[in-house]
Amino acid sequence: MIALALSALFLVSSPSQAAAPTRGYVVRTQGTQVWLDLTAADGAAPGRGFQVYAEGESIKHPVTGEELGKAESKVGEGKIEEISEKYSVGRVPEPNPMIATGQRARLLAIVAPPPPVAPVAPTSIRRVGEADLRAPRTRGGALPFVVTGMSVADFDGAGKPQIVLSDETKFRLYAYPAAEHKPLAEGAVVGTGVRIVSLEAADLDGDKKAELFVSAYNEQFRRLETYVFKLAAGKWAKAADLPYLVRAHQNPKGERVVASQQIQDDKTFPFGAVYPLVYKDGKYEQGRPALNPKRADWLYGFTYAQIDAAGEPAALYLTSVNSLRVQFANGHWRSSEGFGQSPIRVRWYDKMLEFHPPMLSTYGDKGFSTFYVVRNLAMLGGLANPFGLFNGGELHAKTWTGVAFETAWKADLGGSSPGFALVEAEPGRKELVVAVAGSTGKSAVWTFDP
Repeated sequence: MIALALSALFLVSSPSQAAAPTRGYVVRTQGTQVWLDLTAADGAAPGRGFQVYAEGESIKHPVTGEELGKAESKVGEGKIEEISEKYSVGRVPEPNPMIATGQRARLLAIVAPPPPVAPVAPTSIRRVGEADLRAPRTRGGALPFVVTGMSVADFDGAGKPQIVLSDETKFRLYAYPAAEHKPLAEGAVVGTGVRIVSLEAADLDGDKKAELFVSAYNEQFRRLETYVFKLAAGKWAKAADLPYLVRAHQNPKGERVVASQQIQDDKTFPFGAVYPLVYKDGKYEQGRPALNPKRADWLYGFTYAQIDAAGEPAALYLTSVNSLRVQFANGHWRSSEGFGQSPIRVRWYDKMLEFHPPMLSTYGDKGFSTFYVVRNLAMLGGLANPFGLFNGGELHAKTWTGVAFETAWKADLGGSSPGFALVEAEPGRKELVVAVAGSTGKSAVWTFDP
C-alpha cells in the first residue's frame, strides 16, 4: 500500500511532458527564401522579422525537476515577404545552408515606430549639433517592393532623365522622379537563384540612348555577371552578357567613368583588377589601364577626389570596417564612423562582398566643393549589421576643412538607401535623388537640394 501511495504521489508531483508544438516550423527552403507554417493568424505580415533556431537539450529546475524549456541556438534571421492562407514566405540576407526543413521558427517582436514629427517645409534647415538636418524637397509615393538598385539616365533618347529601380529579380523604368506607381517598362533577370545586386547606366555605344547595366549574382552557377539592356519600342531588350560587374565612379580628374571588375572563383583572392568598360567594334570589353588605387580592391568601395587643388588627387575608399579613408600621396585621414553598410551582399567563400551605395564629389569655381556619401543604420543599435538588416539611413554632405571631412548637412532617410544620384532635373537646377528602402517591404524616391 505504501509503495502504491508513493507511486501515485510521484505521478502527481512530477512535471508532465508538454506536447510538441504543431506550429512554428520551416517547411521549405530555396536559396535565400524560407517558407514557414506561420500565417496572418499567427501575426505574420510583410516586413516583420522572423528567426530560425535549433532546439537543444531540455533545461530542468535543479530542485523541483520542472522542465523550464529547451536550450536554443539561433540559425538565422530574415523578413517576411509574402503571406498565404496556410503559410508565409520570408527571405534571409544570403543563402544559409544551416536553415533546413523541420527547424523551429518564430516571429520577432514588432518594434514600435517612433512618434511622428511635425512636418518641415521642403527647403528648411534646422541645426542639430554641428550639422544641419535637411528636409527633402519631395517624397515620392510608396512603391510596392524593396529597392536594391537605382540608376538615372536618358534611356529613350528624349533628352529627359528617367529613373530605373530594381528589386532582387525585376527592374522598372519610371518617369523621373518615380512619383507614380505604374512603370513605363519592366524587365527581369531569369534563372533559379539569380538576384540583382546593382544597376548602372551609360551611353557607351554612342546612340544617344543610355544602356542599362544590371549586375546580378547567379547562385546556381556561382558567378557575378552583368546583363546589358536597351530600351526599344518601349520594352527592354537584352543586348549583351558580360562576365564582370559594372559600376561607375569618378576618376582623378572628377570625370564619371564606367568601370568593370571580374570576380574569380578563388578562395584566397577573388578580385580581378578594375578596368574601364568600353564599347569597341560592336561589343563591350574591358579597356586599359587599371583604375583602382592602391589598398582598394573592390569596385563598390572607392572613388577619387581632387580635394587639394595644388596637390595630387586623393583616393577615397571604404575600409573593411566601413570607415571612410582619404588616402593622399603622403598621409591619410580616416572617419570614426562607418559609411556604406549595404544590406545588398554576397558571401564569397570566407569574404563578404558588400555592394555599397555610390560616393560622389562635386566641384565649383574654386575647385572641390562637397562630398556626398550614404550611412545606412543597422537594426538593434547596430547589432544586426552582420546580418545585413537595416531600418534607417542618412545622406551626408561633407566638406573638407584642410585636415578632415566635416558634415555640412545630413538628411535622415525613412529607411536604408542602395543609391543616390545628382541629376539636372531641369535646365539650371540640380537635385539629389535618393532611393529609400523602407522596413515594411515598400520603397520610395526622395529628392533634396544639393
